[in-house]
Amino acid sequence: MKNIVDYSSDLVILEKLSDRIILKSNYPSKFEESAKIYVYYYPSNKKNGKSLLFIHGLGTNNLKYLKWFPEQFSERGYDSYLMILPYHFERTPEGYRSGELFLKPEYLRERFEHAVSDVITTLNFIKTTSSNDKVFLMGFSFGGMISTIATPFSNVDGLSLCVTGGNFYHITWKSFATRVLRLKYEENQECTSERCKHFHGKEYYDYISNLKSPYILKNSAPLSCYEYDPLVFAKFINVPTIMFKAAFDIFIPKRSSEELFEFLGTKKKEIHTIYSGHLSSYIFKGYILKKTIKFFEKNVVV
Repeated sequence: MKNIVDYSSDLVILEKLSDRIILKSNYPSKFEESAKIYVYYYPSNKKNGKSLLFIHGLGTNNLKYLKWFPEQFSERGYDSYLMILPYHFERTPEGYRSGELFLKPEYLRERFEHAVSDVITTLNFIKTTSSNDKVFLMGFSFGGMISTIATPFSNVDGLSLCVTGGNFYHITWKSFATRVLRLKYEENQECTSERCKHFHGKEYYDYISNLKSPYILKNSAPLSCYEYDPLVFAKFINVPTIMFKAAFDIFIPKRSSEELFEFLGTKKKEIHTIYSGHLSSYIFKGYILKKTIKFFEKNVVV
């Protein structure tokens, strides 16, 4: 049985340019487009011994907006990187839309495993090739879910999570973004709202409570979605973590964000409410940036 991070050890650099690095993915994907990890690089002229990896969200149109974050972190002294998630943008297999393959329920565990593995590989690259002492991770929306799962395995120094959450009952059945998944579950009768709610009751919280390690073997959990649920991994995060939730978010339900924050294992954590929707949270990008940098500077010793 494979663990969710069993593909993350090797580091093979396929191409290295001034603004882009291409790494070999350690996950054995059948799609050649996602066999390469595209990482955009934003070097800083104000060196302060810090690096930051940014993980974007699910979808087709958000990348040009979210590049603002690594660009601005670079302006403030962080050597910054943006990793393209598998099955997105230039890593999208022919015949599919960017991110579409994360909406096929029969392969979700493998898709999450691939993304987490690639984040760990990219962090290994940053630590191996950079002289900076501290490495931070930041995830937006779906990228925040992947970052949450990857953090216990990555030895990062700080984490920023924006408009994201955990507990797949909330995300699958209460979110506008996952309507496609709901229809497929209902069509094949694999899951229903009531069944999912039942399996995310006492048994779910007991499972999380009894876990001693984030190394979860495939098919070892009572329900397969437990094995890639950010909430399950949150208790193993022990680095300073700042979160931002949107007050009017129709994509990430309020309780999903609140539970993720509650389950974070670190004692150094903050959560801030943005009075916006999910997509319009970008309007508060300056606020998110300043709060994140201030939090890192306060809680991480350089």
